[in-house]
Amino acid sequence: MPNEIELLKSQVEVLNLEIFKLKDNKQQLELVIKSTGVGIWDWYVQTGKTIFNERWANIIGYKLEELSPVSIETWMSHAHPGDLEESGRLLEEHWVGGAEYYIFESRMKHKDGHWVWVYDTGQVIEWESNGAPKRMIGTHLDITEKKNFIAKLDEANEQLKEMSYIDSLTKIPNRRAYEEKLASLVAHSRRYETPLSVLMIDVDNFKEYNDNYGHKKGDEVLLRLAQKIKGALPRESDFVARYGGEEIIALLPNTAIEGAIVTAKRIIHSVVEENIEHLYSNVDEMVTVSIGMSSTNLDFDTLLEHADKALYEAKKNGRNRYEWFASQ
Repeated sequence: MPNEIELLKSQVEVLNLEIFKLKDNKQQLELVIKSTGVGIWDWYVQTGKTIFNERWANIIGYKLEELSPVSIETWMSHAHPGDLEESGRLLEEHWVGGAEYYIFESRMKHKDGHWVWVYDTGQVIEWESNGAPKRMIGTHLDITEKKNFIAKLDEANEQLKEMSYIDSLTKIPNRRAYEEKLASLVAHSRRYETPLSVLMIDVDNFKEYNDNYGHKKGDEVLLRLAQKIKGALPRESDFVARYGGEEIIALLPNTAIEGAIVTAKRIIHSVVEENIEHLYSNVDEMVTVSIGMSSTNLDFDTLLEHADKALYEAKKNGRNRYEWFASQ
């Protein structure tokens, strides 16, 4: 898409040059304008006198006679107020020699009330004796369709980006999303010296579940548990992701170990409430989870390692429980 914009820019610049060359040959000039579909403006900067062609008026939904008499105020009255400051800056830059052309994508108010995007380009062709701009000529090209297409493309790209952060099986964020979120939360906790807690959650005897109930059923269980765990987190700022396999990880910002313990109890209870049969578990006849926790506001580099050690202890001590490791 940027290549198309550059091509458009070069085409309009060439057209401006042709307008200057052909300004004394009306028939040839009209042919060039008609074939390109651009609006033309001719502005006497010091007086405000401006000449527009019919196509310029058509772009914003008018016949030229409806806008008469025209001047630079005609353009000003239809330009988007939010674009005027940047337009003025670019004009000044061109006038002092900082840019060969004035080029700006701006919005114009259509007769029907909506905004039309125009590719606005111009150049000074006459100067006053004191170096001030006397006369500029330029073009307006309707690029609304192109802008709408770019907007839709940007939206699609954003959706694709969001999809790349979601685990396709559990419908919660994936490990990539977790790693980025962890880095962000660690930076925040370090800056403001606030605690951060991590919960590593593992489905007990999940291999036995897959072996006996089948992988399809196992996938269904992971989806149900992921959503259940997500729903058990108390705040919108809390974050849950699939870490890998049957492991799910939760990040609790601004949470010390006491708060993490409360959340762990809620998660374990929520999983039991799901009442998913697991007759091949050595823990219970229902699916259960074990949780390892770590909390710190100092040593973030070992946060995950400590949570993993706590999870190991939870499994060793009988599963369907939580253990915690808090560093000071």
